[in-house]
Amino acid sequence: MNLAAKLPLRVKLGNGFGSVAYGVKDNGFATLLLLFYNQVLGLDAGTAGFILLIALLLDAVIDPLVGYWSDKTHSRWGKRHPWMYAAILPMAASWIMLWHPPETLPQESLYLYLLLFAFLLRAAVSCYEVPALSIVPALSADYDERTEITRWRFLFGWAGGLLMLLLAFAVFLVPSAEYPVGQLNKDGYELYGWTGAILMIIATTTAALTTHRRIAKLPDTAPTHLPLGETFRQIGRTLSNRAYLILILASLFAFVSQGVAFSITTYMLTYFWEMPQEGFLAYSLTLFVGVIGSFFLVGLLQSRMEKRTAAVLCGIVSLIFTLLPYLLRFADLFPGNGSPLLIPLLFTLVTISNSFAVCSAMLGQSMAADVIEDSEARTGERAEGLFFSGYFFVQKCSHGFGIFITGTIISLAGLPQKAVPGEVAQPVLQTLGIGYIVALGILATASVSIMSRFPINRADHEARVRQLRDEKTVEAVGG
Repeated sequence: MNLAAKLPLRVKLGNGFGSVAYGVKDNGFATLLLLFYNQVLGLDAGTAGFILLIALLLDAVIDPLVGYWSDKTHSRWGKRHPWMYAAILPMAASWIMLWHPPETLPQESLYLYLLLFAFLLRAAVSCYEVPALSIVPALSADYDERTEITRWRFLFGWAGGLLMLLLAFAVFLVPSAEYPVGQLNKDGYELYGWTGAILMIIATTTAALTTHRRIAKLPDTAPTHLPLGETFRQIGRTLSNRAYLILILASLFAFVSQGVAFSITTYMLTYFWEMPQEGFLAYSLTLFVGVIGSFFLVGLLQSRMEKRTAAVLCGIVSLIFTLLPYLLRFADLFPGNGSPLLIPLLFTLVTISNSFAVCSAMLGQSMAADVIEDSEARTGERAEGLFFSGYFFVQKCSHGFGIFITGTIISLAGLPQKAVPGEVAQPVLQTLGIGYIVALGILATASVSIMSRFPINRADHEARVRQLRDEKTVEAVGG
C-alpha cells in the first residue's frame, strides 16, 4: 500500500464517521454533565467538578497503557481493530448509566456513582479512540493528506456532539408543567442518554468495519515484549520527543481552555445572557456552522502557510472573538438581554470564534501525526498508539480540568442551586463573566505561545519520510 497516495473518499468518510461517538461523549461532558448533576440532582458544583477531575486522573494511567499495548498487539486483525471492536458495547453501556442514576441513591453515594461511571466511560472511550486515532498515520504519510483525514474526523465529531446538543435543546430538555426550565428537565436527560448510546454503537461499528479491510491484517513481525520496568522506561524515552512535548503542552492549555468554554456556556447562556429556548437552538446551529467553516478554512490556510503558523494564527483570532461579547457587555457596548440584536450579534461572534478554534485543533492533531516519523527516525520504532494516547489524554483534560475550573468559578461566584434565570444577583453574574474572561485569557495565551515553538515543518517531514522509505528499501534488498 502506497502511504503517500490519496485515500478513497469512502475511507475518509467511514473513518471520520467513527468520531461521532467521541463527539457525543465530548459534548455531553462539556456542556450538560455538570449542569445535570449540579442543578438537576443537587450536587455541589465544585465537588462534582472535583469528582470528574479525579476520574480524569485515574484515566491518566489507562491512556498510555492502551496506546502501548495496542502498539504491541499482534493479531490477524492487526494492532488496532481488536481494541476498537471490544470497546464499543462497554462505551455505550457506561454512557447510559451515567445519565440514569438510581432515584433512591443517597446524595453521598451519588458522588461515588458519578466517579465510577465517568471513569468507566473514559476508560472504554480510551480503548476505542486511542487505536482509532493511531490509524491516521497508518493510512497516509502525506503531509497534506493527514490534515484531510483529520478534518473529516473533526467534522463528524462535532456533528455528533452538536446533533445531540440540538436534540437536547429542541426535543429532550424542553419546558413542561413539572419542569418550567427546560435545562432542568430530568426526564429529558434519560432520553438524551439512550439516544447517545445508539449513535455511539452505529458510528464506531461503521468506522471499524470501513478501515478493517484496508489495515486490519497480521503484522509482518511480532512485537518485542519487555519486562514491566523496561516497558515504562521505554514509554518515557519515546514520549520525551521534543516536538511531541511542545505539541502536548500547547494542546493541554488549548483543550482545557475549550473545556472551560463549553462547560460554562450553558450556565452563561441560561443566567448571564438569559437566552430563551430558541436561543439555545440557535447556539447549537451556530457551532456547526463554525465547524463547517473551519473544514474549508483549514484547507485554505494549509496551502498558504505551515501548519504551526496557521494553528497559532487561528488560536489568536479565536480568543479575540470569544472574549469580545463579554468585554463589550462590561463596557455597556453590547445589546441588553432580550434585545432583538442580542442573538444574531452574539452568535455571529461565536461562529467566528468557533471556526478558528476548530481549525487550530485540526491542525494540531495533524501535527501530532507528523511527530510519528520524527520519533521513528530517532528511535527506530513507530509508536502511533503511545503518541496518540498522550494526545488523547490532554484532549480529555478539556473535560476534567475544564469542568473543575468551571465548577470552581461557579462556586466562587455563589450561583445558587436550581437558580431561576433573571433572578440571579448582578454581582454573581459579574463574577461569572470575569472568571470566564481570566481563565480563557490565560489558558489560550499560553497555548499559542507554546505552539509557536513546534519544530517540524513541511520540508522536515517530507525529507524524513523519504529517508525512512530509503532505509527500509535498503533493508529489504539486503535481506
